[in-house]
Parts: sequence; structure tokens; C-alpha cells
Amino acid sequence: MTKTDAERREQALEKLAEIGGKLKGEDDVVFSGNKFVLPAHTTLDESINFLTQRRDDEENDVSWNRTFPYRPWDGARATKLAIEEFAGFALGQTIYSFFGRQLPTFISVPTGPGTNDKEDVPWGAMKIPGLRGVTLHLGQSRDPELGNVFQINAEGPRKWRHHITGLFDLIEKNLRTNSIYKGKAIDGGEQFIDVSVVNQDDVVYTESVQRRLEGDVWSFIRHEELLEKLGHGGKFAVLFDGPYGTGKSLAALLTAQIAVEHGWTFLMCRPGKDNLVQTLELARMYQPAVVFAEDIDTMAGPGSGSSVERHLDMLDGIKTKGLKLVAVFTTNHAEDIHQGMLRPGRIGAVIRIGAMDRNGVEKLGRRVIGDALMEDTDWDVVYEHVNGYMPAFVREVFDRSVRYAITLNDGVLGQIGTEAICLAADSLRDQHDLMAGAKEEVRSTDLASALERVVVDAVNGVNVIDSDGDYMYELAKSNAN
Repeated sequence: MTKTDAERREQALEKLAEIGGKLKGEDDVVFSGNKFVLPAHTTLDESINFLTQRRDDEENDVSWNRTFPYRPWDGARATKLAIEEFAGFALGQTIYSFFGRQLPTFISVPTGPGTNDKEDVPWGAMKIPGLRGVTLHLGQSRDPELGNVFQINAEGPRKWRHHITGLFDLIEKNLRTNSIYKGKAIDGGEQFIDVSVVNQDDVVYTESVQRRLEGDVWSFIRHEELLEKLGHGGKFAVLFDGPYGTGKSLAALLTAQIAVEHGWTFLMCRPGKDNLVQTLELARMYQPAVVFAEDIDTMAGPGSGSSVERHLDMLDGIKTKGLKLVAVFTTNHAEDIHQGMLRPGRIGAVIRIGAMDRNGVEKLGRRVIGDALMEDTDWDVVYEHVNGYMPAFVREVFDRSVRYAITLNDGVLGQIGTEAICLAADSLRDQHDLMAGAKEEVRSTDLASALERVVVDAVNGVNVIDSDGDYMYELAKSNAN
């Protein structure tokens, strides 16, 4: 190491100590220029003994620890960024020489939806160049409201206390400003969602539904600051109701795009794939956030036994300061919800998404078929043939008409008009009727109980984990009351 490198390292360590709160004068030893002043009325021998004792105290090993309200991998990456910031090198290169034969443990952590969106972060025990005798331990602990959180412990001589505090502060800063998850679209398993898979121009709702989405969901994201000033911030719950194929999941992806664009965290919870409790913990941790919980009725457990009045009283008593959370639940069976749950203030809005109207059918058809569409297409006749179809079936009508046209013209896309579209619509009628009469999966009828679980967990963060890591809902409810 050259002298210049050594000087840079020394300056970096001094800066780190200053971040941690070190002052030029501290305790009983005051530094003045290139001198230090000892306590008054001390003899030479007493001064020597004092400095010797102080030196020995500084070399004594102590421990420090700090817990951060962020997920463990997020904290590990922030640690890497903090070390790079003060030390001026990338982990995995210079740091190797400080481990002898033992290489540091690195974990590949996803940082985005792409296959190449990964980053190696340190984990477990590690040492920091320049902080001789200090060992860091990167790990996790369990927070009763947020779940697994990042925890870092440090052991080493007391003289490095300000440097350790400075490192912890740098980690905190990187978590606040450069989090892996905050402002991203992820699912309950902390996997990233590619929000680019849907094109907003290809999604068509009725004019009424479009206005409701804008006013009851997206306005909280787009106009967060103004609504907060007007007293319309905080938590808000929305219920999407409608049969299969109406575009509820597409609304989720559109919401995710808007959320990411405005710095909100979007979290998708899919039944049978994502853990709802963990998803809600993430939302509280990385707010402002939107939680989109699909098919909430399938999450209701049989025999919950609690009355609607009881859980509504619990919701009324929840007062979480500064919470910014929009919870969107989807269901195919809104008729099962107790009427008390539908009062504004409990469920803020219910958006019913159903069959497309005539204008929506034409709008979608023009977008899907494009230049191949015949100018004299009679949309009133087309609408008669698709009447009652959910959006997914209407989209398939237009896609099918394109495929049919290519087939009939030997691989060339011909002109598509009223007759071709109506034929495609009629070809779907049997499938539509079969789906309408098909049996659904077995479900619990206690939808209100499911909503109780979701809303209470999302806003109150009340959950209890048994020795096996299972969520003990009944115990959590009794404790909350």
C-alpha cells in the first residue's frame, strides 16, 4: 500500500468516525491542535497512569448492535454500499486480503425482475479494512409487527466505537435512499414483478369503471401530497367485485405501474402462492404502499366464529400514525359480505367490474385489430353478438378474428369486418356458457372473516407466531382486544 493509499484510508476512517459523532475533544482528554490536555491538578505519574489506563480501556473488546426496520437482504446490500462509500472499494475485491484463507460469504440477491438483475451482498461474519480487530455479524431478528428485519452486530476494541456508529448510520442512510424494495413492484415472497408486461393502451374498461379506478385507487398515488393536506391520506380499503375474466388482475398491473412511477411500493398477494401476513408486513415496512390481495374470499378459514360487529369495532379503534396504505381486495362473491362491512369508512369503495359496454367493445376492437379493420364495421351488430361477454372473452373474440383472417387468406392478414368478428364471437358462445355453468372451487362463505384478517393485519400489524412459525390468528385477535 502506498503512502497515498494509507492517507486516503486514514481520512476515510476519520470521516467515518465523525459521522458516528466523534468530536475533537472527548471525555477527560481534550485535543487542541497537536496537543492534548489532561484533567487539571494531576501529577506526571498520575498523567502517565491515566493515559495508560485510557489506552487499555480503548483496547478492551466491546459489542454494538443495531436493528433496522428493513428486510435482511436489503440491509446486507446497504452494508455493502456503506462500506464502498467510506472505504472507496467494492466488497469482494480488496476485502479478500483481510480474511486470510477464509473468503467472505456472499449471497446473490435479486434487485429487479430481469434475470440479470442480481447483486452479490455480504452475509454472516466479516471484517472491515482499517478497523483492526473488529468483526461484523450480519443477520436478522424477528419484529412483532414487521416480521424478519435486518440486524447487525459488531465486536471489537472500544476505540472504534465512533467508526461503528458511523458505519451503522451510513447503512441507515442507504436503506432510506437506495432500498432494494421500496418503490418497486414485488409479491409476498419478495420476488419482483415486471410491470411492463401490460400495455395501458390495450386495457379497456367501461367509462364508469375507468372513472372509479382513477378516483378510488389511483388518485391516492398520483395526488398523495394534496390529498394528505386535505385530510384524505392514511389508509384506504377498496373492494373489486366481478366474475372471472373481467380484468381485475389487469387492474392490479396497471396499479403497479402507477405506483412504481410515483415511488410507491406495490405488493401483490396471490392465493396459494404468497403469504398474506408477510405481504402486509412488507407493506408496513416499505410504505407508502399498495397491497393487492386477489380472491380474498378464498383466504377465509372455516369456523372463525367472530362476529362482524367485533371486528368492525377493532377496525374503528386502529389509529396508526403516518400510515399510507391502499389495500385492494378482489372477490367474485361480494354477496357474501355482511352489510356492515360495506359502510364507507370500513370498505372505502366497492368497484364492480362486469361485462363491457358498447363503447368499450368498439374501443378494444379498434386497438386489437388495428389497420386490418374494415371501415364499415357495424359495432351495434358486433355488440349484440358479444353481449354478456366478460372483457377476457371480448378480447378473445378480436384475437380470434385476426387468427381466422390469417388462416382464410393463406397466411396474409386480410380485412376484418362485421361478419368475421361476429363469427368469432359465436364460436366462443359454447365455451362461455360452459364456463358460466361450471362449478367453482370449494370456498368458505365467511368472506367478512377474510376481510377482517386482511385489514386488521395490514393496518394494525397484529400477529403471533408459534414455535413452528405458524400464524395464530385467534390468539392475535384476543390480544388485540
